[in-house]
Amino acid sequence: MLHVPTLALVAVFVATILGALLLFAWRRDQSTNALLWWGNSYLLGATSFALLAARGAIPDVLSIEVANAATLSSYACLLAGARAFNGRETPPTVFLVAPLIWLIAMQVPAVVADINLRIVVVTSCQCVFLALTVYELWRERAEPLLSRWPAIIVLVSQMVALSVRVALVILAPLTETHDFFRSPTFAVMAFTTVLYTITVAFLLLSMTKERGELRHKTAALVDPLTGLANRRAFLADADEFMSRNGKRGEPLTVMLADLDRFKAINDRFGHAVGDRVLQVFADMVRRTLRAKDLSGRLGGEEFAFLMPGTGAAEAGRIAKRIRAYFADAARSVDGHAVAPTVSVGVATTSASTVQLADLMAAADHALYRAKAEGRNRVAMVDCDAPDEGAPSIVPEAPVFVLSRSAA
Repeated sequence: MLHVPTLALVAVFVATILGALLLFAWRRDQSTNALLWWGNSYLLGATSFALLAARGAIPDVLSIEVANAATLSSYACLLAGARAFNGRETPPTVFLVAPLIWLIAMQVPAVVADINLRIVVVTSCQCVFLALTVYELWRERAEPLLSRWPAIIVLVSQMVALSVRVALVILAPLTETHDFFRSPTFAVMAFTTVLYTITVAFLLLSMTKERGELRHKTAALVDPLTGLANRRAFLADADEFMSRNGKRGEPLTVMLADLDRFKAINDRFGHAVGDRVLQVFADMVRRTLRAKDLSGRLGGEEFAFLMPGTGAAEAGRIAKRIRAYFADAARSVDGHAVAPTVSVGVATTSASTVQLADLMAAADHALYRAKAEGRNRVAMVDCDAPDEGAPSIVPEAPVFVLSRSAA
């Protein structure tokens, strides 16, 4: 047998402690107000449950009107926390609408006299808040947070359970003489409330922690100026790709791009314009390369790309496209006629035994030759080609090919 008063007391204390812990976590990390809202939600929920459990021992205005208004305010704070977690403000009306609906409903004699109608009104508002909270968590699902989906599942389960409660009071109405708050049903509700509050608090804290870890990881692996992978991340991803797919014998291209005379751009137009030039180039790269291609900023004005399944002919077309698109996109930057250019070195192979370091070295040598031949051009090395001696240069187009020996 479950002792109802004890369970109710446990539920109140658990919710209070969890609310305090959420507020403490917010005090340690105030990068978002989500934990502040969620902590207040738990404290309001604890207050509400304490007032409900005291039905009969305290005036009805406290155990009915105030208790259920606190319940709805608790769910409003839960929604506000989800919106704050996504960087969205919550309009003040969100906190007023549901409690006002409840207080206005309590002015209707039929509602005052019927516990079933009161349950329907309050539970319907709770389900609306839960649905909106689930939507807030779901709409940012692109952010890879592992705890997001268990949190959504638990909240949906709670919404389903509340909907079932509405159906039950409609199909089997309670009577005012039935002491629901001393019944085994209320004991089960108190027990599940304890489990629910602990689970949700854990998942909310876990989501916050995962986001912090994700941001630290992103800061360590993403170049903050261009949004591309930094040198460390690019080389790590490229090494991982080579270890997984390097023995398939498919065409593979490594491309190095270096903005021409970039120091002169900084000296003439200032570093702010130079940064914008780098951003323009990175944006152009994102639009030009395929989703499966790897791209990164190696440092300064040098960029690298790894393109699986790309042979020499296609690599040449992509490199020329990058050169031409960048010249067009950066012709004018922030009102300045910068007109920067880029030189590209390309190394291609189909050999299954090739090493990333060898391809990078070949592409780097090709880039050096592109610079030496006048810049604003593409140089290519086919690492599978036989030794052909000196490089052949195509004069009518800024593209030339190096043999393997030249690399």
